Amino acid sequence: QNKQQAQQQQHAQQQQQNQNKQQAQRQQNQNKQQAQQQQHAQQQQAQQQQQNHSRQQAAQQQAIRPAQLRPTQQQQHAYQQQQQTTWQQHRAQNWQSEHRSWQQRGGYNGYRIPNNYYGSYYGQRHSFRVYNQPFMVVGGYPRFQYGGFWFSMIDPYPEYWGRNWYQTDDVYVAYSGDGYYLYNRRYRNRPGIAISIPFESQNNQQAQLGPIPQQQGDWQRYRAQNWQSEHRSWQQRGGYNGYRVPDDSYGSYYGPDHYFRVSSLPFRVEGGYPRFQYGGHWFSMLDPYPENWGDTWYQTDDVYVAYSDDGYYLYNRMYPDSPGVAVSISF
Repeated sequence: QNKQQAQQQQHAQQQQQNQNKQQAQRQQNQNKQQAQQQQHAQQQQAQQQQQNHSRQQAAQQQAIRPAQLRPTQQQQHAYQQQQQTTWQQHRAQNWQSEHRSWQQRGGYNGYRIPNNYYGSYYGQRHSFRVYNQPFMVVGGYPRFQYGGFWFSMIDPYPEYWGRNWYQTDDVYVAYSGDGYYLYNRRYRNRPGIAISIPFESQNNQQAQLGPIPQQQGDWQRYRAQNWQSEHRSWQQRGGYNGYRVPDDSYGSYYGPDHYFRVSSLPFRVEGGYPRFQYGGHWFSMLDPYPENWGDTWYQTDDVYVAYSDDGYYLYNRMYPDSPGVAVSISF
């Protein structure tokens, strides 16, 4: 009888231990689930905050963005002819003795680009070609417009720059130490040319040409709902039938090494298709852009045009593994 009682007592203790283990396991699973839910909520909150911050930043940039001028094809041709004459007159004989830094000039005294806008268009990552930009000569100084601002070339350009550098070389604007300079990516270790952003040109720029229409509203209309089913390659369209860039000039403007931002270029909507001008040609976007591209990709993303297999496409460097958007060229 004592042995039977001992067995019963041992069995009861074992049952209690099993119940305690099960209860502890349930509590552990419950705590783990609560932690996962809390982590997911925190991630969602952080993602929402990031999206709100991005929207706020984009709105701030849009609010301070000046109007980039929209030249007609005739005006663009006139700009390019004027540049061919003007730039030859502003080539240095001995740049080392003819140029002065902003420090040597007593400090920069022109307009200053707001910090929250500067990073989207200026600095080493944002190159362009002067030949494609609106151009004029004021007070004897050449001026070009990029990113909505007019820039005056205060110094002559170095004699070692090619005679058609404005047409073939990728340049960029950067604030360095004491003022703004224009740098040529072909001469990476050389100083920049002092440039100024005149106050009066920002106030009077609309007197020169009409501003480009706001691109934001136009691009939103051309966003895909399901790009995979909405786009077609040139092969699926029966082959490319637009203008073809000559081989000898293709390498100077097109391909992965020659990227740009669409918002800094002339823009219009024609025949139901958004069009932008780059490298002296107009490009029509025949497909909607992918839904995974950001709301302001035309403002924030570096893109490039390349000929791939069967036609021309616009590629976004933010999505290096994604196919391009079919584009057609008109001269």
